[in-house]
Amino acid sequence: MDEEKVLTEIPDSAEDGKVPTGELFAYTAALTGQNLTYHFVNQWIFYFCTNVIGISPIKVGFLTGFSKVWDALNDPIVGTLIDRRRTKPGQKLHPYLGKLPVIIGILTALMFVDFGLGETAAMVIFLCIYIAWDLTYSFQDVALWGMMALISPKSHERERVSQWLNIGVAAAIGAVGLIPLIKGTVEANSGRIEASLGITEARQMTVLFLAFGIVFGFGGELMSILAYKTKERVAFVNTENRPFKEDIKALFRNKMLLLLLLAQLVNFIGGAIPWIYFFDYCVSFNFRGTEINGSTAQFIYGLLISVFSTVSMFFAVKISDRIGGMRNIIIIAQIMNVICRIAAYFAGFNSTKSIVAVIVIMAISSIPANMVGIAQRALLSDAINYEEWKTGKRTEGVSNSMQNLTNKLGDALKLIAAGVILSALGFSADKGITGQPEIFYKAQWPLFMLLPALGSILYLIPFMFIRYSKVQREQVERELEQRHLEALTQEKEA
Repeated sequence: MDEEKVLTEIPDSAEDGKVPTGELFAYTAALTGQNLTYHFVNQWIFYFCTNVIGISPIKVGFLTGFSKVWDALNDPIVGTLIDRRRTKPGQKLHPYLGKLPVIIGILTALMFVDFGLGETAAMVIFLCIYIAWDLTYSFQDVALWGMMALISPKSHERERVSQWLNIGVAAAIGAVGLIPLIKGTVEANSGRIEASLGITEARQMTVLFLAFGIVFGFGGELMSILAYKTKERVAFVNTENRPFKEDIKALFRNKMLLLLLLAQLVNFIGGAIPWIYFFDYCVSFNFRGTEINGSTAQFIYGLLISVFSTVSMFFAVKISDRIGGMRNIIIIAQIMNVICRIAAYFAGFNSTKSIVAVIVIMAISSIPANMVGIAQRALLSDAINYEEWKTGKRTEGVSNSMQNLTNKLGDALKLIAAGVILSALGFSADKGITGQPEIFYKAQWPLFMLLPALGSILYLIPFMFIRYSKVQREQVERELEQRHLEALTQEKEA
């Protein structure tokens, strides 16, 4: 088989795979910034369209859902283009990390602008902006996460990198989690704001989401430029001049990758209904004379269930070593999520005692759950190594694009399901907080608490078929290292 061998220029210490602390922190900060953008868009675009622009839920569901389908389908093409592009040594992924974030940031902010042109025009404008946003974001996202597989040839070092990257992601999620608190504060003071500034309550939300788009969208993407400081340390990369369809066929022969992606896809049901609908429409209480609205309650709940468990992410690699690997972290996390959510559901939320019980139960569940992202990314990098071991071809681009495809198809299914479910329950933003049908209110607690448990069950069905032991991983890593060293020697002799 004819192959073109591309030698990557690396430091003398590259084979030890150690990533310097400064570089690791820059990469972590970059992922934090990118995820400020991603999680803001992912969590709030549906609510923005229904409650700020005023598009009906069913239309939002299908508009955003099918946008995500387009988003997902272009990812394998993007990944393959990245893998097949001829580049300078050590520059396979870097060209996509320096300038694209500025464009992505501007487009993100534009997505959260209410142009005031009516429902149909708003849908058309949103679709055009989203398609442009998605195409540029796909190149950056594939390259940014793909760098994790190239940053070190050592699996244990990649696990350390994955741990810190996911700490960065958690920081981004925490920052986006401030949005309900800010939103709730504005809502609680909307009358005063209108009296002093003459801005109506509806206009306040329009301005607020534009500010969020600038801070989380544009600002987050500017932070992600720090990823340009990373280095590609995998010493040797083989590329075959084979058709695009052969690249895709090769992926479908990678059983570990396919099972991991399938598990993530079927878990979509767990996030079908955004938290905000439960908290905004079903939760409010008085605390020592202070009225706490739903948005503020959502912030408090999210903070309390995650503040202590977030610390567990700093020990994910050590915990993985003790319990037999990253795969076991995921299994434990999903089982605990099912058990804890069923227990929390029966505890209910109709009294202070039951609310405290729910928070304690979900805080326990979040301890392993906060490590799942670390484990999934580490397993994905193992799957990329396994692919090179079998075929001689590294596929950072297309493998990570398949990960993105899966995530985005899952997001599409979430959005479509949300539109269908909310419409079936008779939801309409025009009816306000207290004017929704009774069935809507009754459905929110089981949707909020039990749908994620169902998602975990569905996740475990394909995931349990993944078989990749520590012995197998060490064999693959050892043999790949030997191949890389032999290739380096041959190149120097030539």
